[in-house]
Amino acid sequence: MKQIHFQANNRRIVILGVFFLLVFLFLSCGLFYRQIVQHDYFCQKEKRQNQRRIILPAPRGNIYDRNGKLLVCNSPSFELQLYFDDIRTEVRREYSRLMKEWKTEKKSDNRTSLQKKARQNVVEKYLALANAITGRNHSIDTKNLERHYRESLLLPITILADLSQREYIQLIDRLPPQSPLYIAPNYYRFYPYQSAACHVLGYVVPAVETTHATSLKTFQFLGKTGKTGIELSQNQSLSGTHGEQIFSVDPSGFRADCIQEKYPRKGQDCILSIDIDLQMAAEYALGNKLGSAIVLDIHSGEVLAMASKPDYNVNLLSPKITTEVYKKITDSGAWLNRTFQGVYPPASTFKIISTIAFLRHKVASWNRDDTIECPGYTTIGSRIFNCDHSTAHGIVSLRPAIEKSCNVYFYLRSQNCGIEKIAEEAKRFHLDQKTGIELPFETNRMAIPSPAWKEKKGYGKWFAGDTTNTSIGQGYLLVSPLQMACFTASLAKNRTQTIPHILHDRTHTQPSTPEIGLDKQDYESLIRTLQSVINSGTGRLAKLDRATLAGKSGTAQVWDHGEKRNVAWFIGFAPVENPKVAIAIAVQEQSQNDNYYGGKTAAPIARQILNFYFKEKEP
Repeated sequence: MKQIHFQANNRRIVILGVFFLLVFLFLSCGLFYRQIVQHDYFCQKEKRQNQRRIILPAPRGNIYDRNGKLLVCNSPSFELQLYFDDIRTEVRREYSRLMKEWKTEKKSDNRTSLQKKARQNVVEKYLALANAITGRNHSIDTKNLERHYRESLLLPITILADLSQREYIQLIDRLPPQSPLYIAPNYYRFYPYQSAACHVLGYVVPAVETTHATSLKTFQFLGKTGKTGIELSQNQSLSGTHGEQIFSVDPSGFRADCIQEKYPRKGQDCILSIDIDLQMAAEYALGNKLGSAIVLDIHSGEVLAMASKPDYNVNLLSPKITTEVYKKITDSGAWLNRTFQGVYPPASTFKIISTIAFLRHKVASWNRDDTIECPGYTTIGSRIFNCDHSTAHGIVSLRPAIEKSCNVYFYLRSQNCGIEKIAEEAKRFHLDQKTGIELPFETNRMAIPSPAWKEKKGYGKWFAGDTTNTSIGQGYLLVSPLQMACFTASLAKNRTQTIPHILHDRTHTQPSTPEIGLDKQDYESLIRTLQSVINSGTGRLAKLDRATLAGKSGTAQVWDHGEKRNVAWFIGFAPVENPKVAIAIAVQEQSQNDNYYGGKTAAPIARQILNFYFKEKEP
């Protein structure tokens, strides 16, 4: 019996031992899982609870013109700031005082509202001190105060913004040494030339950096991001590399120690192709007219000047855009960069392309006997088409038709040539495509009409009158001034494409593109004729003092808010014997009293700009 009892007890001990062994193994596995397998998880969880990240935006790079003149830089705007961390002791004392009042007077406030009131009272105390020193009468928005406390505890709250020089000196001199108030710079973009090249430069707006993927709760000082112009197209390189700080925080969320810091790195500088002196000369020449002017380096394609009117002072948009400023710019139409966002019929400047089509397809020649009669009008189908100002030019050949801008000559020759050949010629010069300039928002509304194009647009059947209108740069035809500047540069070097550049690079070269396709005699005759347009034709008011110029003027009609308006055009290049620069001008009437015409209005603007160039830049 004793042996049986001993064996039973022995089994119980074994079973109990196995049970404890299993429990031990289970606990060991659980501990292993928690300590080893889930080590990273708990480390990240600890970091999320105990660490905070602060993003420090990098200063943006500067922007210069081709000669090294500063166009955009960073300028400090000083602010008076306060960290909640620095007033914790005062807030506790104020909270204790309010609690005593609450218990004594049995007010209806709860503890949470008393804590908010304590913070507000302390902040208002320091605001009152700042107001007394500066003479301001600034007040604090309690909702913004609490939102900042909840959402941006580790960042300072701004007490006074945009300190003047006098206020800055007063605060530096009179703030107590131990005051939690301190003055900090807040950098904004500064444009030394104000409105000059505003559409090229663009502007910036406040932005939050979104590229820092992190599990830590992150705070960030507002940075800047490009909204338009070069500020937008080169935003990535101008922005630089943002820095960061990682702080350990106490249970209340206030900073304890900085455990990691990486300094921001300034953005790269940007050098533009424009010459700011020539740019201002172009803007001065345009005056208050609604329009644009572009000057291109013929061989590199670099834009030397790109002026659009109306314009605006870019400094008024920094550090922020007020409702009043935004409305004023919007109402004036100044947001639009008319050099490549505006499209217009090119008028008689397009006759150069029609001429090339006529010559390439043997519809016309430079032979003086190859003539038509211009009685001041002609009939195409059932419609009467008048010549320029209904002027009767009599018997004219190709050369005088261009010099005197005889519409009837082009009406009749276009019927022999056909719209397909004219449209094909325009497309060979890439007038149906964007130019590809390194600026955002270039329009794609250009139009080179043809029967297929008209049908696709739902405008109906193509008529002979449509060909007539297109041949003189009217009708459905639409191009931008920048496109016409590129065409002019291409014409000057006997090529079919010029790609414009707004970024300066001494190694810029134009891609090898086909020649225009005229034989040498025809090409030289065309250039001589365009020079005659300046010397004795419709472009006489563009004649230069120090260089020979070849060009063409034109006057288009557009509908603007239900009223017919003229658009005055001029394109040209100089010097004729060694082309260096091409220019395109397009200005639009703003009222019926303007009476704008290509030779009368646009040609003198081109003359003023190019005279400045050849006097100051090419002496």
